[in-house]
Amino acid sequence: MKRLTSGLYEWWREILGAIVIFASRIAIAPRTFWEHDEILFAQGVQSFEPLKFHPHPPGYPLYILLAKFVNLFAHDVFTSLVWISIVSCVVGFIALARLFRHLIGDADAAVAGAMLVYFAAAMLVHSVLPMSDSPAFAFAALTLLAIVHLREETHERAAILTGIAASCAIGIRPQLLIPLAPVLLVALAEMRRQRQRVASVVSFSFVSFLWFLPLVDAAGGFGPLMAWERKQADYVAVHDAAASRGLYSAAGIFTRFVIHPWGSKYVTLPLLFFMAFGLIEVVRRRNRRMLPLALFTAVQLAFELKSMDPADGVRYSIPILPLVALIAVCGLAAIARSAQLRVIPWAGVAFIAGLSLWYASPIINARTTGASPPAAAAAYAARTLPPNTIVLFEWSVRPHAEYLFAQFHPMQIEAGLRELYDRPGVPVVLFSNGGSRDPEAKTFSWPANDAYGKLTRNFYRVVSLEPIPPPRRYLPLRGVYALERTNEGESWRWLAKEAEIRLPHSHGSHVQLSFRLSPDSPYETNDLTLFVNGAEAGKVTARRGATVVADLALPPGDADLRILAAQSFSPDAIIHNGDARTLSTQLTGLQLN
Repeated sequence: MKRLTSGLYEWWREILGAIVIFASRIAIAPRTFWEHDEILFAQGVQSFEPLKFHPHPPGYPLYILLAKFVNLFAHDVFTSLVWISIVSCVVGFIALARLFRHLIGDADAAVAGAMLVYFAAAMLVHSVLPMSDSPAFAFAALTLLAIVHLREETHERAAILTGIAASCAIGIRPQLLIPLAPVLLVALAEMRRQRQRVASVVSFSFVSFLWFLPLVDAAGGFGPLMAWERKQADYVAVHDAAASRGLYSAAGIFTRFVIHPWGSKYVTLPLLFFMAFGLIEVVRRRNRRMLPLALFTAVQLAFELKSMDPADGVRYSIPILPLVALIAVCGLAAIARSAQLRVIPWAGVAFIAGLSLWYASPIINARTTGASPPAAAAAYAARTLPPNTIVLFEWSVRPHAEYLFAQFHPMQIEAGLRELYDRPGVPVVLFSNGGSRDPEAKTFSWPANDAYGKLTRNFYRVVSLEPIPPPRRYLPLRGVYALERTNEGESWRWLAKEAEIRLPHSHGSHVQLSFRLSPDSPYETNDLTLFVNGAEAGKVTARRGATVVADLALPPGDADLRILAAQSFSPDAIIHNGDARTLSTQLTGLQLN
């Protein structure tokens, strides 16, 4: 009994901290699905079909298996995924607290440091979402904790736990293979006996086999799986590591991945102040046991800065938070020793946590008091739209449309227009990321705030359901790019130098086409020549920042419109953003009369 009491006393800080984390995660948990990836994970739990992006690459096999198991009891995919994240936060917190205690030998600073991680702005927003980040982070922390015990033990327990935890972290989030691989090599070198190395490798291999085999089976074999993964790698190289960075400077990318996870400058400035003291302390100690954590952080950060999409930066930077927090609490501990006030680490962390909560509160309040905009739109559609309505969607909201609007037979907008542009009897509604200025449209939104732009991908704060009546339908044939939209409701399609549109057979006697040039166009005006069925029907000059309308007479029967521009440009040639399209002018509206 005395031994049990002594053991509990040693853990009292971690136990109290775990209670705080558990209560706080329940308080900030979302009420509905929100982000793009959440839906893909939910679809994967319902039917594990990686080649259909259920879920998205690289597959997250162990996460899906874990969620399927929990869902056997919860009977609700959203609830299952959120509770996995909540429990993972508690496990990850305890693992980090024990890891920090072994690294710095200060129980107060260690628990305060783990608390600092879980009250970082990025964690407040993302740690309880129905996604793989929290459980993967927890197993990464358990891996690092097991590694620090390797030199303290002569048996194989820590080596086995290292292999199991690392395999689970990678199986839940395969991207963690990149920072964990060098750490595991260091761990193997740290092991004193060959039996430990064998035990670690065998345990890692066995657990990996258990989650990799279902992934191969779900993909239809090893060959299709590898082809799917290579395709995703090519996409990452073209998009995440190139095109998505076009408007970011090197400083902007660094800020996105390193500064924004902590929130605004009001949080990062005091954090940097504490880190300055902590860095001196860490360098002075030259603690070799910090090498795995430092290596894990350095490789993860290099991978982020080189290859990841800056729009995802805050969530993808969660793995680098522990080292930053550890350095900061080392600084707080040094200040505490100088001032002879043990409360300073707790006070410092409470101060930063309070700032983080204040900064992230607009997002937290919105998602805990009501449905996300996509979920609210789906609920509204279920209540009000006729059963025969077809919902068209833009690519950015495809998962939401397929999952939340399933009863309306959702179709991607281009494919839907090919089938429905000449069927006036079928009601059509467009589901979009962004607002709408159509008086008949319905917009769903969360309040605008600075945190949303810095802590999220800045999608799905505003979505809209916009009816597309027959007089506004047309079929893009060539040179007509995807519909684009802003949260304020502006929408347009960029046209190539030569574009062609087909109108419905029952099109009326006139068509009005609205054009404009965007404020960042490289020319102020662009002359457009308009043709109907190959015959010249009019000319108009599009102008920067202003809308011009062309009214064309239409013959009975078939009508194809061709728009020929005098000038065009390539965005990539001007701002080097990887956008190789050839653009001339924006088509902002089409109305048949």
